[in-house]
Amino acid sequence: MRSRLSLISDEYGRAGRLGPVHVVVAPEDAPPFPVDAIAVEEDTHLLLSSEDVVEEPDEEFDELVAAAGEKSTITPGSVLVRKGDPLRLLAIVHDIDCEPTWQEEWIASAINGVIEESEWRRLESVAVPLIGTRHGNVETRRVALWLGRCLSRTAFRFLKRVWIIAPAGSEVELMWALRSEFAGK
Repeated sequence: MRSRLSLISDEYGRAGRLGPVHVVVAPEDAPPFPVDAIAVEEDTHLLLSSEDVVEEPDEEFDELVAAAGEKSTITPGSVLVRKGDPLRLLAIVHDIDCEPTWQEEWIASAINGVIEESEWRRLESVAVPLIGTRHGNVETRRVALWLGRCLSRTAFRFLKRVWIIAPAGSEVELMWALRSEFAGK
């Protein structure tokens, strides 16, 4: 049986409980609690999360071109884990060789992967942005609904808190969208 999201009292109307999990929709600059991991929107070549530092390569141009052709890309829809505090869960949702760079299936798969990886690693808290909206033109409400579907289908064992990172000013609207998604299940 799927859990329903119930709103809990907070002064902003942006928090809820989904079974044992406390769900909060809040902007990036107002974290509601510390997290064990944060999801990051990424592409198949890992270019989006690369550092902004440009260094002169030691290799010759021909060697660089050959190496780039041999480098394999990462499967769209998958999730990679990078060490850090908090852990970084790289949600591979863009392929810069495609137009558009994203597909709905990749985003939904990566969202599921972020939650599954969090449970597998026995994390208690995770921050999940509206994956696909930062570097793609995916509608925020659609991503919130995909995230809501994933959360409503998850049998939580370890996660206790999920922070949905949303654009400032959209928190209440997105929480109500999540609540209506769960109520319909």
